[in-house]
Amino acid sequence: MNDKELFEQLERGPLTRDGFDEALRRRINESLDKPSRKVRRPRFVRWSAISAACLLIVAVAVGLWSWKGFNSGQENNQSLVVNPTPASSNAASDNEINPIPHSAVVIGLREDSQDGTTSSYRTLLVAPQKERITYMGSVKGIWMPYGSNFWNIDAVSDPQGKGTQSLQAVRYGAKTSREDASMNKDSPQLRRTEKLLFAGNAFVSILQTTNVNENGIADEKSQVWVNQVPSLEPAIRIKDIYSLERNHITLAKAIETNQAVDNIDQWAIVRDSGKWVAKQPASESVLVDASDIREWDTISIPLTEKVTGNEGDKLALTVDEIRSFEPNAIDAYTSNNEEVAVIVTGNSIRLLPYRLESREMAEQAVSIPIAANESVVMVQWAVEQSYVNNWKSWFGKWLTASAER
Repeated sequence: MNDKELFEQLERGPLTRDGFDEALRRRINESLDKPSRKVRRPRFVRWSAISAACLLIVAVAVGLWSWKGFNSGQENNQSLVVNPTPASSNAASDNEINPIPHSAVVIGLREDSQDGTTSSYRTLLVAPQKERITYMGSVKGIWMPYGSNFWNIDAVSDPQGKGTQSLQAVRYGAKTSREDASMNKDSPQLRRTEKLLFAGNAFVSILQTTNVNENGIADEKSQVWVNQVPSLEPAIRIKDIYSLERNHITLAKAIETNQAVDNIDQWAIVRDSGKWVAKQPASESVLVDASDIREWDTISIPLTEKVTGNEGDKLALTVDEIRSFEPNAIDAYTSNNEEVAVIVTGNSIRLLPYRLESREMAEQAVSIPIAANESVVMVQWAVEQSYVNNWKSWFGKWLTASAER
């Protein structure tokens, strides 16, 4: 009897005989001999296993990444010192399974003249190329990423040849030019030199030293100002010789807090103990050099990601790990997604894809020579592919333009 006949009998009434005929019995026995392969565990068992796995991953991550800071001492070539407060780990899970680096980094360098009065600037780009970190080249000036664009910050010399400099910034693609532009046209007696201490995200930190004021009177003093990069546009700088002071950003406004920093107008952003920190002068109008600022008192309130642009400026490697890569390290930076390290020595910048195996990491390491009087003023990262591609494309144009000049 087939299934159709059986259902027809059910519609007509009670079965005429035992419903378990030989065909039906055979099908049932076959089903018992071949149970379903999809055996689902109870939901609470599945969730318990997932929770246990997650806890195990967290425990391993915490054990592996015990981060510490260290003292950079770039100008004075000081050794590393351990920061007793380790940073927390935010390693992305995809980096655990895909160690191939895909971050790009722009590194800004300031080179001071032998007498320390003037400075020149350049920007390095290191980006992934064919699954390897590659040094793409350097361009003149500080090319600072700001939003979805770049601003080029550079020094403009006094046209009268007095050796003084002012800093101006031009947005990429803008028609504004710095050529023949100087703040001293309306104040020809003014002798003032500006040095970039830091550039990142939206902010710049500048040391401004005056030797002769606008009235031609000797007035040696140094001031430090933090500004947003658009305030360095040539039109603003030329129009107002006091534009840095008038447009400066207070510490409270920069870190968006009123906590104990209400009256801090003059402050500087410099590298110390493996991170960017806020420094405050002991007294105003004291004549100082850029290297002296590191000795100023550090403001206890840490700078935020909004200021540094690098997730709180945390190192993802311990001092011992950095020293194992480069015994002569005086400073280091790690990418936001914790895959590439920038290690600074007295004469080079080394970039390591430290998540690779030791042999592969050594093969892919990039070493860029720097001068003894060069110091890092910017390290900014791109981890999203669209930004990485844009950076490579733009720098390709700037490198070509530099070669043509």
